[in-house]
Amino acid sequence: MNEESINKTLTQLARKMGKANASQLLSVLGKDKQFINAVESPVGQELLKDAVGCVEDKISLIMQEKDEAKDRAELKAYLNIITKWQTIINRYNKNKEKFEREIV
Repeated sequence: MNEESINKTLTQLARKMGKANASQLLSVLGKDKQFINAVESPVGQELLKDAVGCVEDKISLIMQEKDEAKDRAELKAYLNIITKWQTIINRYNKNKEKFEREIV
């Protein structure tokens, strides 16, 4: 997208949503996009894969009744992290869809 096209899109968005709402939407998209880029990076993918692997390992220990209190605490921590990541990803996707609807 060139600068003229970006300016036209932003003007259109502000006209449809109002300046304050458009600004808020763009702010959230910008902040969350940094997170999305990080998660989609090779390092982010490895971190996510490691977190999911650890969850699977802890669940396996629990199912086999070989777990200790620390295993359940670690499982809870990993699940909290994954849930937080999923919340940010869902919020980004929802706002991206809203942005795309508004500029059409």
